[in-house]
Amino acid sequence: MAINKRHKESFITNQTEGQKYVIDDIEHKSKAWVPIQIDTGNSVEIVQVDGGLITGLSEGEFICDNLVYTIKDNSMGLKITWIIELKGTRNPKEARHSIKQIIKSIQYFQDQVEYPQAFKYVNNRDYVFAAIAGAPDKTLPALNNKDLKALCQRLMAISVKRKSVKDMFMLFCIIKPDNKCKKAEIRGSKPPYDIYCYKNKGGYISYPSMLMKLLESK
Repeated sequence: MAINKRHKESFITNQTEGQKYVIDDIEHKSKAWVPIQIDTGNSVEIVQVDGGLITGLSEGEFICDNLVYTIKDNSMGLKITWIIELKGTRNPKEARHSIKQIIKSIQYFQDQVEYPQAFKYVNNRDYVFAAIAGAPDKTLPALNNKDLKALCQRLMAISVKRKSVKDMFMLFCIIKPDNKCKKAEIRGSKPPYDIYCYKNKGGYISYPSMLMKLLESK
């Protein structure tokens, strides 16, 4: 099936079951990207957050790039939001900063006065996941555990079904595009896990089923 790209006149792209989409940020010259394919029975919004959903920020203030929002799930019946930061860099400082960007974004989503249109994306969601995506030619450095812990605590707090999450670090993952990857898969001995993927036939990340696999104990 053809890959649908974002319409330039809108910061929201609607996708439905079976459709493929590559989340990228060419406008900001990021080399990171996330390929997803929507599961059967699902329809979603793919939202450009920075400069779309959230605007008018002060100079030097940065937030996350995108999110995926389940509109309808006829398969598992779950309401899921997946917050994504595209960070194709080897720079440890920039990688650590991406965690803070996601935390800051959640604060904006919860600000019903300034950004009432953003509140729905974190309100009454069964699970809120987050990810940092690298680029195929760059290895993301290790993330600061203190900052990551703060993010995962925030994700747990806004996930309605938090009691079913055995480890809060399961709500976060690293996306690693790899041209040798023939099929998207989860790797790692303990959370947070890595998801290896690519823009080939089997390399797309199944949404939301692959995120739900992050919650399974290995």
